[in-house]
Amino acid sequence: MYEKLTELIGKGDYKEALYEFQDEYLHIDEKNNIDAAKLCVLEATIWEALGDDTAEFDAIARGIAYDGSNYELFYMLGLYYKDINVNKAYLCMEMALYYCDNTDDRRVIESSFDEMVNSPGFRVRNTSIMILSYNDLELLKRCIESIERYVPKCSCEIVVVDNASTQEGVIEYLKDKKENSEFDIKLIACDENLGFPKGCNLGTKYCNKENDVFYLNNDACLTRNALFFLRMGLYDNRDVGAVGPLSNSASLQEIPPTEFYKYSGKELSDMWHRKLGIEESIKVFKGYAHDHSYPMRSAYIKRFRLTGFALLLACQAINEVATDMKVFDETFSPGYFEDDDLGIRLARAGFAQLVCKNAFVYHNGGSGFEGHNDALEAGREKFKEKWGFDIWGYSLPWFEVADEVIAMVKEKKGSLRIVDFTCGFGATASYIKSSCPETFIAGVCRNSFEAGIAKRLADDVCWGDTNAMKLPWSDRSFDVVIAPKGEVSMGQVMRYLKPDGKWLGAGEENKTENEKDIINVNASGFDSVKVDDLL
Repeated sequence: MYEKLTELIGKGDYKEALYEFQDEYLHIDEKNNIDAAKLCVLEATIWEALGDDTAEFDAIARGIAYDGSNYELFYMLGLYYKDINVNKAYLCMEMALYYCDNTDDRRVIESSFDEMVNSPGFRVRNTSIMILSYNDLELLKRCIESIERYVPKCSCEIVVVDNASTQEGVIEYLKDKKENSEFDIKLIACDENLGFPKGCNLGTKYCNKENDVFYLNNDACLTRNALFFLRMGLYDNRDVGAVGPLSNSASLQEIPPTEFYKYSGKELSDMWHRKLGIEESIKVFKGYAHDHSYPMRSAYIKRFRLTGFALLLACQAINEVATDMKVFDETFSPGYFEDDDLGIRLARAGFAQLVCKNAFVYHNGGSGFEGHNDALEAGREKFKEKWGFDIWGYSLPWFEVADEVIAMVKEKKGSLRIVDFTCGFGATASYIKSSCPETFIAGVCRNSFEAGIAKRLADDVCWGDTNAMKLPWSDRSFDVVIAPKGEVSMGQVMRYLKPDGKWLGAGEENKTENEKDIINVNASGFDSVKVDDLL
């Protein structure tokens, strides 16, 4: 297959090879995934030779979307990153070696490691996968089997803390796995159910102290390359302290049910996985993951907290926020809000937290804590007592205005400058930038505590009295001002809004005739006397 194209590339006739590739590409949808990926390997080779790194990256990404086990594509991606990010290059080469079944090619891949490991910027660590186990034997089996299937055993260890499971067969299965798995498995069997925070902290103490730690619920299953893409996010830059995946069931990391229609063949609603059953739900989820697990240019969503069901923490972050190895505050036992608390601590320590848009972990979820029906509300009160505020007041973006901004960006096909007077911890900024990464968002916070967290999500922040303060940005320099009517004065809004800009948050139906006059005066050209008279 592709003999003529391969021959042209071998001769170095890349321009002619490009014409031949275009002919082949017209029929790519008629090919199986493995053959389509092989065509992408040849395409990437052509673009590399022609010096088009953008087209080369796109070809590699497209190929991995077809076949996430093609070692040549991971090798080429490693070469792509070699001089850009040696840590990402190493992770790519590690996966290339994992998937490679050709002895000669394995030698070539292995020969690349020494140079990377000895590079001054190299800092990749192995991963300890810390599983907190309690009952759910069938899900536990799927969880561990997904690790054995999709993760290179040379790069990780598995640490399992069993929280005194009462279901028959759980502890026996874990003991058998410890003895017979090809992976290095440590098993800690508790005499009592410690809950989530204490159980995870106990497991952390048994993890290799030099490793990053991946906290994984026993009712969660990896998809192909999920941990790889999480690690790529963790090593994107030195500021990243934690990363998490997208899932079918995870607070603020959840894929909308409508996205799964192609894979289920029917309309799905909230908690759809509970209605389909485990077997069918995992099949549907894996179908979605297959089509979306590939390298992306804008692969990350910045957040100020991540959900703890599948959370990869950098070793450095653990050492800085949990010097006693108690990663999760045990005050929140048996569970809930310990991951919110960790997110605040990480943010205040200066670490970025990312959701990886190309990493997917199935989560059965939602069973709560046996014997603790009030755990959610109790955890919320504990959080308020510790930090002095309700995290639920900061977690959600202002969807109505954020969706309008995203629509404006798509309509104008260009970036916008936005100032958000409701910035808080940056939830709205995060939501907008996940769809429109080139948009500039400035956040106005009420105090320095908010600003210290929001600066990780917005492009720039300030804090103080939203009506009295002079913002550190030029007058009339923003395309959009996000400000709720009645909380931010109209004079303050008009001061920073461009003549043709848009004020979101007032609500057209709620604007008085006087306010409309002010906006019209602003749009026709700023006249301080006219505006002052109207105000």
